[in-house]
Amino acid sequence: MIERLSRAALGGDVDPRVRPVVAVSFAYAVSFSTFWVYVGVFAVDRLAARPAEVGVLFLLSAPAAGIANYLSGSLSDRFGRKRPIVASFLAAAATVGALAVVGRHTVVGFALIVVLGVVGAPAYSLDRVLVADLVPDGHEREDAFATVRVASNLGVFVGPPLGALLLHVGEWTAFLTGVVALGLAGAAASAALLPETGARLRGRTGRGALRAVVGDTRFVLLLVSTLFGFAVYVGYETVLPVIAISDYAIDPATWGLLVAISPLLVIVAQLRLTRATARIAPGRRLALALLLMGLPFVALSVSSRLIVIVAVIVVFVVGEMIWMPTSQALAARLAPPESRGAYFGALAATTGPAWTLAPFVAFQLRAAEGVAAVWVLFAVLGLLAAIVGARAAATEPGGAFDVPSAAP
Repeated sequence: MIERLSRAALGGDVDPRVRPVVAVSFAYAVSFSTFWVYVGVFAVDRLAARPAEVGVLFLLSAPAAGIANYLSGSLSDRFGRKRPIVASFLAAAATVGALAVVGRHTVVGFALIVVLGVVGAPAYSLDRVLVADLVPDGHEREDAFATVRVASNLGVFVGPPLGALLLHVGEWTAFLTGVVALGLAGAAASAALLPETGARLRGRTGRGALRAVVGDTRFVLLLVSTLFGFAVYVGYETVLPVIAISDYAIDPATWGLLVAISPLLVIVAQLRLTRATARIAPGRRLALALLLMGLPFVALSVSSRLIVIVAVIVVFVVGEMIWMPTSQALAARLAPPESRGAYFGALAATTGPAWTLAPFVAFQLRAAEGVAAVWVLFAVLGLLAAIVGARAAATEPGGAFDVPSAAP
């Protein structure tokens, strides 16, 4: 019965090989979103931080987490994927537990939050490496990446309401206790369910992985495309809500409803869309996805009506749903098996600069040139990401796009 409902809701079956990864990704997404959605409020209300100081907190957190994403991937090539993920959940639970006893010591609390982003990196990034380990190249691998993404979005959909419930029941003490419990549950699920994969089983290590990553021209192009793509994503995630509320007079409660569009679309349409676009050559698919993410922002220069904002969000999310599994499958195809963790870690590390720089540049541009210039910026970044991504997906430097993936 549950499988039939799942198949009807998601648009297909979950590959048995990735079901353990799906469970762990869901557990991580619930714990991650429960805490990080409220971290700014926690800093102000519990740690007695000033709002300006919260901006510094995010400025410190993103680069540290980005570096940790690369290092966790590289280490997993040497020691396997499972142990770092279990350790990540346990370390995150311990860090949140420490936050529960620091009181109103702002500096200590900020340091622990930065540490939380670092120790959480393996659980965040290694699920995609596991998918690449477990599912061979081809359309099935893209399907698997899409399935894991559905699980993550389902977790993100569940986390914030759970956090609100915990705060209602017992304020910050109950909230932090609940996040610790989620971390421990994630560790237990990872230990019980995840298979052993990685260099430890092959008897090889990823030594020299950084040199291999930097020296791989096609993968460097993919990294640049991913950096631009994540910058556009950050435009949707952080810049659009601020401008919608401050410049377009959208009520914060209304924006709270608009935020739900993305996870709901991903949960219902991700697998269906991945399978529907499987016959499009990966290079064209990647370029199309990034154009759909960036170019719609220009419409907000013409109209700021609610219906236009909704349309921009929907088109953006469609592009994002095509982009994520396509780029991840391309990364898996380019990465040598013995350095797969390092390659995916480098890919995950691009989120740090994007989260740090994109809002800063966008809001500086808004102050200097106006809101319309911000939307042009993100459209240009989407166009650049599409061009560079298509180049990365080429069969050979200067060659044609890859042949389409096999149909399911």
